[in-house]
Amino acid sequence: MENRSFGQYIIQLRDKKSISQRKLAELAGVTNSTISRIEADMVKPDPATLEKLALALDVDKSLLLTKCGYSEIPEEFVIIARKTGELSEEKRLEAFRIFNATIDKFLLEDDDDEEE
Repeated sequence: MENRSFGQYIIQLRDKKSISQRKLAELAGVTNSTISRIEADMVKPDPATLEKLALALDVDKSLLLTKCGYSEIPEEFVIIARKTGELSEEKRLEAFRIFNATIDKFLLEDDDDEEE
């Protein structure tokens, strides 16, 4: 994943939808100045503003919360969780077992590395 600022990420999402700062502000119900300051990384939006932005940009609010630093869950895991939500319950449980076993294996390998 690219390491870009939250403001740059919002710019990317806004550009992808081909909307101006003014239009995003209107859709999110915030001021144009708020959008400008967020995109310039001058302010960290509060969770309520992030929820409005998520709706306006049609993205998962948990992803914006993570990107903005309100969640300790890595972005990659939010994306995985989002994708598994589209699976049948049976396939979701299978994916969980595989993912969990893989994480356990990595943790064991890390423990072995630390002992050496």
